[in-house]
Amino acid sequence: MRKNRLNIGGLVVIIILICAIFWLGVAALVNQQAYEREAKITPTPSITPRTVQITEDPAQPTSTPTPRLFQMNDVGIEVRDMQRRLKELGYLNGEADGQFGSATENAVKAFQWQHNLKNDGIAGEQTLNLLYSDNARVFVPTPMPSPTPSVLSSGASGEEVRRLQTRLKDLGFYTGDIDGAFGKGTKSAVMVFQKQHDLEADGIAGAMTLAKLYSNDAHYIIVTPTPETIQVMAGSLPLLVNKEKPVGIDFIPADLVNMSAYCDSALVKIKYDSTQGVREAVDALMTMLAAAKDEGITNWQVSAAYRSYQDQVDIMEQNVKSYMKNNDLSRKQAESAAKLTVAEPGTSEHHTGLAFDMTVPGTAAFKGTKQEIWLRKNCWDYGFIIRYTDEKQDITGFLGEEWHIRYVGVEHSKIMQEKDWCLEEYLQYVVLQ
Repeated sequence: MRKNRLNIGGLVVIIILICAIFWLGVAALVNQQAYEREAKITPTPSITPRTVQITEDPAQPTSTPTPRLFQMNDVGIEVRDMQRRLKELGYLNGEADGQFGSATENAVKAFQWQHNLKNDGIAGEQTLNLLYSDNARVFVPTPMPSPTPSVLSSGASGEEVRRLQTRLKDLGFYTGDIDGAFGKGTKSAVMVFQKQHDLEADGIAGAMTLAKLYSNDAHYIIVTPTPETIQVMAGSLPLLVNKEKPVGIDFIPADLVNMSAYCDSALVKIKYDSTQGVREAVDALMTMLAAAKDEGITNWQVSAAYRSYQDQVDIMEQNVKSYMKNNDLSRKQAESAAKLTVAEPGTSEHHTGLAFDMTVPGTAAFKGTKQEIWLRKNCWDYGFIIRYTDEKQDITGFLGEEWHIRYVGVEHSKIMQEKDWCLEEYLQYVVLQ
């Protein structure tokens, strides 16, 4: 009887264990199914720009990130490293929080602007490579041109033109008045700037020209020529008129103006009422004499400018007769003497309408006057040269004439001053290049 009870009790224990194991399995299966159902209806939370938190220890050094593309609303450690670099260079004033917002975008734009990159505010591979390189420059406040107007050309006026003239003048390309009027002087300055910065020299300040002009890469006017610079200039070289390069009897320069009516009498006296000159050269002359007046140098006179072929015939004949009469010379001897100071018809600089004889009213000699001293020092800055000097007599064929100036344009006059070249030497150098 006792034995039967033990067998029944053992059987009961076994049944209980089997049931416990069964129910544990059922419970595990139910929990797994519930977990899978929960995962399907509850997605993994996404990281947003305003919820991300960087847990990396900021004290630990980070390596230069592999360049890729960062833009508005991007987040992460690489964005934070970029912000730190922008702050180090002075482009970003905000916090390096790893969130690419408007402040970061503006900092990227400023960096791109000062490094002549497309300033779209997107940090691509080119921007990032430069940002982390030794060539990255610290931020320097530089005025950016207004997006409108995007093109400035002849006839334009206003504050944008005034800013354009100011910047060109700061860099030595423009010497005229800051008047906000886009005239010939401004166009010429723009063309010289374009030539020296490898842009199309059309005299129109478009988007590319303005971007270069207001960038840190815009350099001061080059006065020491390089072969590349000279070749660019070769399309608009000064006209050479001398004994080997005469003009024909019918030659008449374009755009002549009557200087008596055209010029400001407060700046200069025109000795003869019929005196004419090429408008561009006369404008440059007025700009130069206005600058001289600002420095206290006044009392100028133009004694000669444009001469026709027949005018030069008459002048030569007068001088020949004077030498014959006053020096008891034969005509042949008188002609030889006259040719040292008077150009033969067709070979005179005055035929160009670009040459002016400057004197002081009531004064016989020009050399040594305060006007002559100022002119010799400063005329180059306004596109003029002293055409004939004693030192270059063997090249020009004429004795020195400190009163005789010739307009060639500032891009040429600056080089000639720097190299101490007369016009023949300068043009010969250009041809040899």
